[in-house]
Amino acid sequence: MQTLFLDFDGVLFDTLKEAYILCRKVFCKTDIFEPIEPEIYERFFRYKFLVYNIWQYYYLIQAVQQENVEFEFNRLVANRDIEAEARFERDFVGLRVELLEQYPDFVDSLESPFPFWDMVQNLQGFDIVVVSRKNSFAIRRRIGDRYKIIGKEELEHVVDKAEFIREYIAKNNVERAFFVDDNSHNLRPCEGIERLTCLLAGWGNIAIGESGMSAEEIIKFFTVTKK
Repeated sequence: MQTLFLDFDGVLFDTLKEAYILCRKVFCKTDIFEPIEPEIYERFFRYKFLVYNIWQYYYLIQAVQQENVEFEFNRLVANRDIEAEARFERDFVGLRVELLEQYPDFVDSLESPFPFWDMVQNLQGFDIVVVSRKNSFAIRRRIGDRYKIIGKEELEHVVDKAEFIREYIAKNNVERAFFVDDNSHNLRPCEGIERLTCLLAGWGNIAIGESGMSAEEIIKFFTVTKK
């Protein structure tokens, strides 16, 4: 059986509004029910590709207040405040748990599945593994237990997704595998893994200047290769 490794945020579900609300509340102390500011959120959306770990949101939410977002983000990261970003990540995750417990319908209103999610559910004969830095409980709440879920908690013992994928392929004697992510930063370390094909999703939060595959193209690639 072939294995599909799929990112969650930006590939299966559009969850960026939830991330923005959490960042805004934790860093700016803005009430969660305050309307989203279109101009600031547009920058947050456009430059989300800079983030592939929760702690990096600490710098993105500051950088989007400036015109040159990428420059400001890189400047801040070059002068990291490890203690501050650790507190931010702790409060970010804690607030996510709190919102899911107290306002589940509100959280649902901030997230929506991409068409690719429906296509994935119609696939047959694949071992599907969702690999994400998002908390496992938050992913499981959206997609249930139909597929294997490797979330933030399970990835704590590895450097990156590539390390987990390499170990998974070896331990499970995977004949062929595919990894779909909307962030090329996560794909690049995987390019040398034997029996793995990396595919950049052309939707979600793809980096400025990059172009990935459409959902239809990726599904076709899976099914044609499987024959």
